[in-house]
Amino acid sequence: MNAHSLRVLEFAKIRAALAERATFDGGAERAEALSPSTDAGVIAARLASTAEVRRILDETDLPIHGLPTLGRILDRAEPDGAVLGGVDLAAVAKSLHVVHRLRSFFHEWEERTPLLAERARVLQSLSTLREEIDRCVDAGGEIRDGASAALRKIRRDQEVVRERVIERLNAIARSLATPDAEATVTPRGGRYVVVVRRDRLRGLDGIVHGQSSSGASIVIEPSAVVPFNNELAELKSAEEAEILRLLTELTNSTRRGIPDLRVNENALADLDVLRAAGVLSRDLRAVPALPSKRGEITIRQGRHPLLEIANAKSGRVTVPLDVEIGGDVAGTLVITGPNTGGKTVALKTVGLFALMHQCGLHLPAAEGTRFPILDDVFADIGDEQSIEASLSTFSSHLAHVVRLLDEAGPRSLVLLDELGVGTDPDEGAALGKVVLRELTKRGALVIVTTHYGSLKAFAHESPGMENASLEFDRESLAPTYRFLAGIPGSSEAISIARRLGFPGPLLEEAREMLGGEKDAIEGLLADLRDRRAALERASEEMTRQRAEAEERESTLSRRLSGMAEERARIKKEALEEARGIVERSKAELAELLEAVRQDGASKALGRSRARIGEMGRELDRQLSEAAGRTREAAKPANPNEIEAGTLIAIPMLGWKGTALGPPGSNGKVLVTVGSFRLELPVESLEIRPSGARRPAMPAAPALVDRPERETKLEIDLRGRTVEEALDEVDKTLDGLVVSGGSWVRIIHGKGTGALKKAITERLKGDSRVKSFRMGEPTEGGGGVTIAVLH
Repeated sequence: MNAHSLRVLEFAKIRAALAERATFDGGAERAEALSPSTDAGVIAARLASTAEVRRILDETDLPIHGLPTLGRILDRAEPDGAVLGGVDLAAVAKSLHVVHRLRSFFHEWEERTPLLAERARVLQSLSTLREEIDRCVDAGGEIRDGASAALRKIRRDQEVVRERVIERLNAIARSLATPDAEATVTPRGGRYVVVVRRDRLRGLDGIVHGQSSSGASIVIEPSAVVPFNNELAELKSAEEAEILRLLTELTNSTRRGIPDLRVNENALADLDVLRAAGVLSRDLRAVPALPSKRGEITIRQGRHPLLEIANAKSGRVTVPLDVEIGGDVAGTLVITGPNTGGKTVALKTVGLFALMHQCGLHLPAAEGTRFPILDDVFADIGDEQSIEASLSTFSSHLAHVVRLLDEAGPRSLVLLDELGVGTDPDEGAALGKVVLRELTKRGALVIVTTHYGSLKAFAHESPGMENASLEFDRESLAPTYRFLAGIPGSSEAISIARRLGFPGPLLEEAREMLGGEKDAIEGLLADLRDRRAALERASEEMTRQRAEAEERESTLSRRLSGMAEERARIKKEALEEARGIVERSKAELAELLEAVRQDGASKALGRSRARIGEMGRELDRQLSEAAGRTREAAKPANPNEIEAGTLIAIPMLGWKGTALGPPGSNGKVLVTVGSFRLELPVESLEIRPSGARRPAMPAAPALVDRPERETKLEIDLRGRTVEEALDEVDKTLDGLVVSGGSWVRIIHGKGTGALKKAITERLKGDSRVKSFRMGEPTEGGGGVTIAVLH
């Protein structure tokens, strides 16, 4: 793709938006270098990989955060004899920890994200190197005491000697101190000394290391501690030598792993930029474009990506764009209309979409958007006059047109803003016509904007070309930015001038100069727009009525299905009740037969009669109660008497239910019947006469739909009180539960341990938390707790 088009379409801002969403420098650098591909296989793979990232983001996140950039570190380690510092080695280990997490992650996600898993398969774990560095170097780059037995002994000896020298110096300092002048012990140049007032030396022997700026105090190393300081210095040299040995060994191990580490670095940058593409897709509510069937461009509800990013921050709404060009429709569009009507934004939207699609990025549009694979995109947009090159606006535009005429072909997209502007209108229009005819003949996809009326007629008369405009409200004289294919636009200059207070007589004079034919054409265009608007309103009304009819049909179908289920349920209950009667009757008969056997027929007969009488009376009582309930008259529903829990009858269905609340503004009541929920008019309901109320179910907590970027995956509680910290943890867990988050990194620091203890106790008893653990060295160690949610 030519650099001029990338610049005028502001593609660098898309790269920057992608880089902002990368997690480390390697991914950001890859995003900044992103360029459109012309390889259909590469584009399809990147689009599908981005879709897999979206699938991951719906549930969790790719565990790639915290990556250092190793490029310069590996460059420093490559020469023989080079020695890396502890901080560099800790970065190598941190990168390998991320690799380990990613390999484990894709082992679980391989079936759902096969393309990403394939990219991750090249990652080399280098577990021996990672474990070796972790054993010797902590996350901050400090060499651990346990890195070697020799280093542990040296540091232990240092501590013993240090305690002795400090103890001896403290005793000397106390002997030299007075109520108004104390002596202090301090390190100076790697040796421990005493700072004491000159008049308090009392003949103290030692080595003077300096004095205060006033000369009143002396910094002295008493002779009694010189041997101890010398021993400390020797131990310090031994420590440095042992550390150098350890760093050399670790660097040599790292050097042997450099080829694999570079493979990792490349694969991690690739995964990171794909993750950034997935996050951008989610933020823009974007979809992958489908491949074109016949080289056409079809945009459904497309939103300019940079406007969408800006509007997401300000809360404004981006007006969507519908465009079709090529395939079954004309391959050349001539867009006309007033300034500030959105013509240039439409051009840039189409151009940016083409570039983003061929970078494998999703587009902020609706399903059904299609793009072909283009060899190039040519864009000439904006005023690019050059003082240095002595080029006017017209000359600059014409130079770009000359270049694109040399290169544009059947797989090109050409975007020209204000074709032919900057010179005599007749000559500019004539040049514009031959450019349009030539590009259309070559089979390029072409979109141009113009104010020249003759180009409207030319597009109308020429095969393969079509007029278009962006809707302009003639009442408010404001653009609506709705794209209108097939209808040319008017400049609306006189209407806008009138709105802005241009003198009336001068306006009439200008109208007369235009001539009646021009006025008639503008009136015809206005009438065409009005007719189109009326047709669209009628179409929308038909669509609405069709949707309502389909909804009514669906509702009736659900009701019939519900009635069938209810009938089956009643039949099942009746069968179960009949089975119970039979079982009870069997038991009664068995009991009577046993009585006949034991007591004889005469006694059993009396008992049988008595029992049969009891059963008859019980049956009469149940029938009487059922009849009484049936005779209770239900009363028509009064809207003021319906509230949550009111028992409701639905005569037309023969159902009974419970109101979930009072009638809404539409005069309908939401009612539950078994597991169904229905919204029914008040007049179709009756209040069941018992007056009883089922206890209203507690309202479900409202779930707030927050943008993913607001969900906290990390909270820093350092400096908070225990109460403040626990409150923040609760709020964060609530947000994660609502947004579907699966884990959170809680930073509490080490300190006294009180904050960590309080958070641990809270997490133990929290039903939202599945498990928690202390952070790994690369995650912050004991100063961090990782909590995993259910």
